[in-house]
Amino acid sequence: MRIIYTVLVSVFLLGSIELFAQEFDYVKTNSARQSLRIAQDFVNQKEYRKAKKQLQYTIKRKKDFAVAYRELGKIHLELDEYAEAAEVFEECFDFNQKISRAAYFECGEAFFKSNDIQKALYYYKKYKELKGGKYTNKKKESGLELDYDKLLPVRERNCYFILNLDTDTGPFAYAESLGESINTEKDEYLPTVVEAGQRLVYTQRAKGKDEDIMVSTLNDKATWKKGRKIGYKINTENNEGMAKFATHGKTFYYAGCERADSEGGCDIYEAELVDGEVSQTNRMEGLNSEYWDSQPSITCNGRFMYFASNRPGGVGGSDIWMSEMQANGEWGAAINLGEGVNTTYDEESPFIATDGHTLYFSSNGHDGMGDGDFFISRKTEQGVWTKAQNMGVPFNSQCKELGIFVQGDGKTAYFASSRFGGRGGLDLYRTVLPPEFRPTGMMPVEGMIIDAKTQEPISTEITIIRKGQKQVLQSDEKGWFFTCLVGNKGYSFQVEERGYEHFVSAVFLPASNSEEATPVLIKLERPKPKPKPKPKIRQQVSEVKVAPSEQRTIRVLVYFDFDSHELKSLDKKRLNNIVRLLQKEQGWKVVVVGYTDNIGNAEYNKKLSERRANSVVTYLKGGGVQIDNIIKKEGKGALGDERDDAQKRLNRRVEVVLTKM
Repeated sequence: MRIIYTVLVSVFLLGSIELFAQEFDYVKTNSARQSLRIAQDFVNQKEYRKAKKQLQYTIKRKKDFAVAYRELGKIHLELDEYAEAAEVFEECFDFNQKISRAAYFECGEAFFKSNDIQKALYYYKKYKELKGGKYTNKKKESGLELDYDKLLPVRERNCYFILNLDTDTGPFAYAESLGESINTEKDEYLPTVVEAGQRLVYTQRAKGKDEDIMVSTLNDKATWKKGRKIGYKINTENNEGMAKFATHGKTFYYAGCERADSEGGCDIYEAELVDGEVSQTNRMEGLNSEYWDSQPSITCNGRFMYFASNRPGGVGGSDIWMSEMQANGEWGAAINLGEGVNTTYDEESPFIATDGHTLYFSSNGHDGMGDGDFFISRKTEQGVWTKAQNMGVPFNSQCKELGIFVQGDGKTAYFASSRFGGRGGLDLYRTVLPPEFRPTGMMPVEGMIIDAKTQEPISTEITIIRKGQKQVLQSDEKGWFFTCLVGNKGYSFQVEERGYEHFVSAVFLPASNSEEATPVLIKLERPKPKPKPKPKIRQQVSEVKVAPSEQRTIRVLVYFDFDSHELKSLDKKRLNNIVRLLQKEQGWKVVVVGYTDNIGNAEYNKKLSERRANSVVTYLKGGGVQIDNIIKKEGKGALGDERDDAQKRLNRRVEVVLTKM
């Protein structure tokens, strides 16, 4: 009602004006100047579509009305109608070349967003040339020009970056819109996909209005159902958004703004799910500050949280920060990711992949194509983040990009962009991730730790080991734990819990990427009254005693850790005895044969047994053993006669047999 009242007041003051059509078309006036004033009223009320129709009517009344063309060009830009804006601005300059310096920059923006880079540079140059000159709106638009002067060098860098960009991406050049059931005239951004790609959660915002978290699911035709608000337990009359699920799908994290318990303007909250529905929410203590904290993304094992914040101590603007979960269950002090990732401008919407060291984010500070591009950075073994790399097309455009999500298979990416051809504002798209931008392939692992006799859950620490690298997890009160590990590898799972026997078991993960977790059940047993002694797995070098005229044989066993081919110090000493024997006596022949346990597939075990045999042969040669002495070297894979874990340990070995007549 307020808008209609304002229009009627304007009409009364301007004189005899006729309103026609119940659905607004335009206000008929006695003059083009009266029509322009009505259009400007609509602009002040942010009624841009009404303003557009009124300005089009204004131009019909006065075809050389340069001011009306200039205003209409601005409206087209506001509505993301870039091609129309460019055409109208050029018509404006045909009637008055010095009507506005700012209009030349805006015309450059229209061509820039329409992907006509050469024309964009032409009008940016015209804007620079008018600085200090005479033109109509010099005083009126001085504040506007200050903003454009600041943006101009950024736009010029954008243009030259695009001109030098390799756009030949082969089969990875196409991004598919998620369709009209998801994308609207509002902004849709920051997507996350769970349940093996069946459920989509994203943020939606009407221009100038509040943000809400939306959800959609796939229908039988593999298209998305119409998005709906996720529920009253999350969404309020204030802003909520930026939801990111944990990999296991039992919790998600989001930003809530201006709430009673908020410490800053926006804080990060956690929502717990039961059967897919929100059961409770809580503000994450220790993670938030009195500043803007938002856009959380957590690692697969729940140990590290990445988020955006404008808190002090960063590089500038909004930065990407990281906090680590402490042993006591509290979040540690946030750490800024540094200048490889952050700039003096804004870095936003971080997404950490399941491998824990591949980070995707948006930035308008690094060299890019437009108002905010997607970048990738990887954490090295030294814990340093590599310099951000622009992801190029089809991810980036001359427009705004905000929020990227990489599915668990590491091949499919969802992202938001306000690029030309969308339905309005930010829309959601899907594309195939090129190999160079994919994270390390990971397999989710979901485990339970229980008492072997009572079946009761046990909350304790579990250590996962591979080649000396350890990952320590904590099972919850239900005995549940979750992590992601590299596939096609073997791991040692160990639990040391008071009142139970030490647990050690080997698990071999399949090679294929999957969003379905590999189950691991750990049963802890109480100590037995009279435990059986563990078999000795170390044997001394022994020589079989035979008659002087018969063949002499020496057999040495070298044992290895699970999924390892590295020699231990004790084994090296035993092999040194062989080296000294061969140096002292001539005529010995050596046979080296490697074995594994039966965990893993046959091909992998064959290669592992060969690596173990090679480790022994390499060490003997390094000690001076002649190659002629070694008459056979072989890897036979798994022995296959394992009855328990003790037997598995015995089978992870290399047999070294020396013979001499």
